[in-house]
Amino acid sequence: MPGKHVRFASISTAYPPPAVPSLSYSVASVPSSSGPWTPPSRPSVLPPSHHGHSHHKRSHSYPAPQATRVHSLLAYSHHPVINYDVSLPSSTITTTQIGLSTTAFSEPAVYPPVSFIVLHIPHYIWPITVHASYNGHYVTVNDVFTEVYHALRKNVTSAEYNAIPSRKETEKVRMAYETRYKRLRDRHASQSEKQQGVKRVDFLTGHTRFMGLSISPGHGGSSVWVLRLS
Repeated sequence: MPGKHVRFASISTAYPPPAVPSLSYSVASVPSSSGPWTPPSRPSVLPPSHHGHSHHKRSHSYPAPQATRVHSLLAYSHHPVINYDVSLPSSTITTTQIGLSTTAFSEPAVYPPVSFIVLHIPHYIWPITVHASYNGHYVTVNDVFTEVYHALRKNVTSAEYNAIPSRKETEKVRMAYETRYKRLRDRHASQSEKQQGVKRVDFLTGHTRFMGLSISPGHGGSSVWVLRLS
């Protein structure tokens, strides 16, 4: 009996920089999506000096260190402000926060601002590097959502697919791939998505709901974060 098969694309798709999402308000999660190769059957600050003063006066020669923090729209939470399925374009983002301005998406993703950040997804082999886009100075909230989507849309090679450690995990990836293209109602769009083959997003095996960013253990700076999904 012939086995099930998956496809692999020979090239990855290039994406133009997307616009800031136009927000709508919703309490529901965004549905999940799918992508080109098809799988066979079966993711120092100095202390202030007092110079002998009897009262302790803080020196202003050195600025106090800034605590590293992430923008509230990106902060990890069991009930995130943002509703987003990372398998879909960032234009599909909705929010439960009434009155949220789209200008918030152009604000720095982390404080202090940085020119790039690296995201790690637990149990996922590819780190995602997000660079500052239009302003070139700091990574914005929108940069994060945009790059996560594009990074996950990259094609998987047959070698990467065959390196999946177990048959059970391979089957989960194959099912995620099938679910992704079958969810498209338009027959031609579904067939086109199928022909593009397995993508990195399929290695998330359906865990595509954005839950936020948290500080990466062992990294004290503001450039390495953990991307939490459910």
